[in-house]
Amino acid sequence: MKKFVSLSVAALLMWLALSAAVAAAAKPVQYVVHGNDLQLSVYRQVVAEFTAATGIPVEIITTTGGQKGKWEKVLTLIAGGVSPDVVGGVSTEFGEFAIKGLLLPLDEMIKKENANINRLIPPVVEALQFQGRQYLLPYGASVLTMVYNIHHFDRAGLAYPPKQWNTAEWTYDAFVQNAKKLTVRDSDGRITQYGVAGYFWDSWITLPYPWGGRWVSDDLRTFLGTSEEAIASLQAFQDLIHQHQVMPTAGAVANFTAGKGAMAGLGTWNILSLIDSNEEWDFMPWFRVKETAQAAINPIGYCILNTSTNLEGAWELVKWITWNKKANLEYAIAAGAIPALLDNLPEWRSHWQKVIGRPVTPDIVIQQAAVHGAIIQIRKSPAFWTINDIMNTAATQAIYNRKSARTALMEVADVIQELLRQTAP
Repeated sequence: MKKFVSLSVAALLMWLALSAAVAAAAKPVQYVVHGNDLQLSVYRQVVAEFTAATGIPVEIITTTGGQKGKWEKVLTLIAGGVSPDVVGGVSTEFGEFAIKGLLLPLDEMIKKENANINRLIPPVVEALQFQGRQYLLPYGASVLTMVYNIHHFDRAGLAYPPKQWNTAEWTYDAFVQNAKKLTVRDSDGRITQYGVAGYFWDSWITLPYPWGGRWVSDDLRTFLGTSEEAIASLQAFQDLIHQHQVMPTAGAVANFTAGKGAMAGLGTWNILSLIDSNEEWDFMPWFRVKETAQAAINPIGYCILNTSTNLEGAWELVKWITWNKKANLEYAIAAGAIPALLDNLPEWRSHWQKVIGRPVTPDIVIQQAAVHGAIIQIRKSPAFWTINDIMNTAATQAIYNRKSARTALMEVADVIQELLRQTAP
């Protein structure tokens, strides 16, 4: 009888252990991401293929309100004791949450897995590090690229912009001179076509890099917005609008796609809008202000939360979207980004050449991400959202010609410096 009871207990314990293992294996990875309906449909297909290949289910938690709204949702879930596992669509704003201890450094997992980081675009990987630790892995980088209207250049009798970066002739002065020649007025003097379709930025955060400036030191402690380079970049916008009268105060995407602007700075997330327009356009490199041209990129990927209760499944999902060639390409294209996986760059180029249906030069965009990209470090600061409100107001003051760029930036410098000091890691 004792032997029978012992065997029964042993069998029960074995059954419970197996049940626990099955339950653990079946536990879904909770993946938080924001996006439009088209993007989310692709993300769901990518994770469905992941589940089919690994047996690990994924629950996608969608959010609204962009990056800020997404993190507010994540923090609410954590506070309620129902932490997600992975947060996707994350760029350099991850710094705030790394500093607060919410993110799991991935270095040990990468080392244990012997994952080949060298297969990814190096500066995109490096941008997602903080204090020497890798907090995110990238699926790609969204790029603020420059484009031009081919017919507008033809009608003005102008040579097209170069197809290579850092040419001697493609300076900021040349850009301005072209913009003047491409601006068209009617018989009453009203502008019907702008040389520059609108602000060539993704808000103030991307502004100073072509001029060789940046907003903050790498340690996030010192505000650099009063440097001559940063001031010159904001002053250039004011001058293009009010002195040269070649750029309006709004509507870059709408103006360019409607044929009312000859050159524009738009994101890779706008490529589908460009394709849907009736205009014939191509990519062009950023102008050179100093010896070497550069412009902002947004490396973007996913992080694992320290509060995750499914670390193994979370890591498997992150690995899949990073290194699975098909998953990485499809996810990056849907997200409006260049894929981080180097093997996918030829496929990304071919995809857009095929979709656009005529010769274009997407290599210009690839070169920006891989060689000429500047990283927006100020987004890593825990004070970023407060600084964002202050800087939006300061930039508006200059752009609408209410103050010079120098005055607008000098007036907010001390406040921003104090915010950085208070929140510095």
